[in-house]
Amino acid sequence: MTRPPLQSLDGDHYDVVVIGAGAVGCAAARQLAARNFRTLLVDRGDIGAGTSSRSSRMLYSGLGYLAARYPLWQIPFRPFDMWQRLRYTREVMRCRAELVKDMPDHLTRHRFHYPFRKGDRYPPWLVDMGFRLVEALGGWKVPLAYRRQSPRQAADDSAMVAGLGGPLRGVGVFEEYMYAWPERICVDTALDAQWRGATVRTYTRVSHLQRSEGQWRLTLDEQAPEALGQAHVTAKVVINAAGPWVDRVAGAADRGPRVLGIKGVNVMVRLPEAYRGQGLEAFSSKGEPYYVFPWREFHFIGPTESHFTDDPDTVRVEDGEIDYILAEANQLFPGLQLTRDDVQHCWCGVRPTSTLDGRSSYLPVRLSEAAGKPDLLTLTGSTIMLHRHAARLIARAVEVRLGKRGKAPKGMIERERIDHEDIARIIGREHVVRLVDLVRRRLPCGLDPDLGRERVEQLSQCAAAAMGWSEARRQEELKHFEEDTARVYRQL
Repeated sequence: MTRPPLQSLDGDHYDVVVIGAGAVGCAAARQLAARNFRTLLVDRGDIGAGTSSRSSRMLYSGLGYLAARYPLWQIPFRPFDMWQRLRYTREVMRCRAELVKDMPDHLTRHRFHYPFRKGDRYPPWLVDMGFRLVEALGGWKVPLAYRRQSPRQAADDSAMVAGLGGPLRGVGVFEEYMYAWPERICVDTALDAQWRGATVRTYTRVSHLQRSEGQWRLTLDEQAPEALGQAHVTAKVVINAAGPWVDRVAGAADRGPRVLGIKGVNVMVRLPEAYRGQGLEAFSSKGEPYYVFPWREFHFIGPTESHFTDDPDTVRVEDGEIDYILAEANQLFPGLQLTRDDVQHCWCGVRPTSTLDGRSSYLPVRLSEAAGKPDLLTLTGSTIMLHRHAARLIARAVEVRLGKRGKAPKGMIERERIDHEDIARIIGREHVVRLVDLVRRRLPCGLDPDLGRERVEQLSQCAAAAMGWSEARRQEELKHFEEDTARVYRQL
């Protein structure tokens, strides 16, 4: 189904309008449409072009959510806190199992290592118990296959472990999944929402949002190049799923911020061939989680964690952040001596953690309704890992307000799977507006080491033919592709 003209929406009424086509917004639209709510999904840019495209690409097990931020002896005196952590970790494992079952072609499985050292905050026996508990919370549907090995045994099995600086007390070995293509998860989820009956409209900005006569009135502005237009729609419920931008949506602001941005930087490097496909979970010198993620023939390392209060559009990788990540890697692997010359590229994003009394909440997913703004629900704190959990929270909240509608009517034509090389059909059916949408989020080449540059000329020719671009527009799209690449990825 092609992207509808903006004017065709003018005057329409929806049960729900979802603002933000990241992982959460797409999953929410899918859930709502499947429950027979008339749903409109809008985004000021492309599907999955924001925070969802800048994650650490890991389908995490949720072990870290069991880690208390207070002394271990206080655990028996905080039963409600631990109950929340257990419940939350169970949701993480549920989402993990769903994605492994439903989207196996978008995931890759890898062996990860967890080194134990003297002086660690968490003793080996407690980490062992944590992994077992996480598996049990997930019903063993997607096993972590956790086991602890002696330093010698682990080094014999893994060149990555052999390269670690010591001394080691032991090494935990387990299985984790990486998103082979996180952007495509968003696209496929949005297309599935559309197949179930939702209307999807990208490059559409909400410029005005106002409560009137018991419903919400939204003004939608066209954002696609060489296009003008505006439409007015109404909705019973509005879902603000704009990620770190939720407080910047016109008309949606609350008395105080709903999100506290956490900036995360990742650095792509080429490690020794013998390390390929293996990952590492450890802690940095600051006591923050630190990972070595396998990515095709490369690895990326990070992330950093720092507060970010500026416009998320302005977030950029800083020199000091690159140096910090490399220094931490060299502490872990003293034989590598990584420098900036080893960096392929790096990127950063802003994670929208929920705020409670102005502080970041360690259990992030939160659905809230602003005072004086009934039926305007804001979702904060989710990661791509938890987008299905967040979508279910949203759908249940809508059902509380509008009542259950049952399942979507039968009879819709099942969405056709399109081959990745069928460029014309992708452009015609997957809401491609700009060249960068095609290269970065509809095709896997956007995540290649060259970030899609090798194919961009050929793909621009295909897009120009399919979309009727002039040569001037094609050249403008090539320029925009390079500008967007420089904005999202930093190359040294």
